[in-house]
Amino acid sequence: MINAADLAVASQDTITRITDGFQDLIARTYTQLSLLDGRTYSEQQVAGFANPDQSAMIDDASIHALAAPADEMLSYLLQRDRLGEQVTVKKIVEHFQAKPYGWDLASIECVTAWLVGTSKITLTVDSNILKRSEVAAVLRNTQKHSHAVVAPQKTFDQRKIAALRAFCTDFFDEPAVPKDPLELARHTSERIRAKCEELKARVSGSKYSFVTQLEAPITLLESAVGKPDDWYLNDFAIADDLLDAKTDIIDPIQAFLGGAQRKIYDEATELLASNASNLNYVPSGSSQDVAQLLADPQAFRGNRMTKLKAAAIELQSRIDEALVANRDGALLEIDSRWAPLQTSTIYLEATDEAQHSVIQKVSSILDRIGGESQIAVVREIANTFEERTYPAILDELAASPRTTDTDGGDEPAPAPAKKQTVSVKSINAQGVHGVLETEEDVDRYLDALRTALIRALNDDKRIAL
Repeated sequence: MINAADLAVASQDTITRITDGFQDLIARTYTQLSLLDGRTYSEQQVAGFANPDQSAMIDDASIHALAAPADEMLSYLLQRDRLGEQVTVKKIVEHFQAKPYGWDLASIECVTAWLVGTSKITLTVDSNILKRSEVAAVLRNTQKHSHAVVAPQKTFDQRKIAALRAFCTDFFDEPAVPKDPLELARHTSERIRAKCEELKARVSGSKYSFVTQLEAPITLLESAVGKPDDWYLNDFAIADDLLDAKTDIIDPIQAFLGGAQRKIYDEATELLASNASNLNYVPSGSSQDVAQLLADPQAFRGNRMTKLKAAAIELQSRIDEALVANRDGALLEIDSRWAPLQTSTIYLEATDEAQHSVIQKVSSILDRIGGESQIAVVREIANTFEERTYPAILDELAASPRTTDTDGGDEPAPAPAKKQTVSVKSINAQGVHGVLETEEDVDRYLDALRTALIRALNDDKRIAL
């Protein structure tokens, strides 16, 4: 009997009669239980309903089945909101578990998650609106139900939402962005902050002067960092300025830094740096084009790097020509002394050890010249050979004469009196200054030089010409 009236049950089975009776009693008591359409839900489905775009486990039928109970829950929330009442998850659970609903906890959590996933409501904990990815953890934790505030989601201008979504797609080069307005706003906020920090790092750690042009876009981005979610959906008015900055400055500079143009720039910079002294030996103005293109504040644009590469190749060619000419000159200057020396008496009369020693020294000097890339050093090696190395070689040979013993073999002769060899360039004519303008001036200079040369000979020195 229900409500003092007999219940008509066709079955004669006791268990079936009792079951049917209680089912009828439940249907009369929980009149809104039918909104669930006899479906049962589990807590494992909460995350999927909160993130329907990212869940492959939620089928269309399940989503459609939740429409009716979700509308009922949303109506309740809108009613409470109009009364200025703060509704928590705990209140929702208590309301929909009681008459006339009788919904189970998992179903209530899934319906709530579905409303979040369809951008109908928001969940707030400690004044912070939860992301969709955070909703499931809060709904499944009953201890947090009393702290999680549920409210109807604000409505926003669909045109502004579409504009913000288009901005994110174009500015951040992302084909897929969140559909939910608040998720989109949070995504925009995070990406703008990240982009701002990325560009700041570019500027602070860059050796390229033109990168400072990123400071203007950085200022724009900073003006949009840390704003409330609603601001991005209602007041984000710098989208066009940022897109213009991306097209005009950000993308060209980042393309430069990440492409072959950067290599051209770096190689040209290294060319000037490594040949700073060599530039003194090439025609004046040879490095002007390279230097100007490197200093150009618009170096990252157009075909400037193509021009820079051509200018660098031309400059390198001139440097190579000057280096080869100076190497050849140095080798010729050394050979002009070394070749005659090998047929001279002082060389032929020296011991094999002494000959081998000076051959090694000269070979080492020739190798240094062949491998040296700085023209000034090549010249210095040649000058050092003339002024110090060559005289020292003569001294070494002279200090090691060979002699023939009675058996016909060669033996080192007794060491002769030590005599120093000096370069003629080290002999200075003293007392003669000014310029040579007449024959008398020349005679006076030659007399002074002759006196200096004889003085050196008298000091027991040899003079290498």
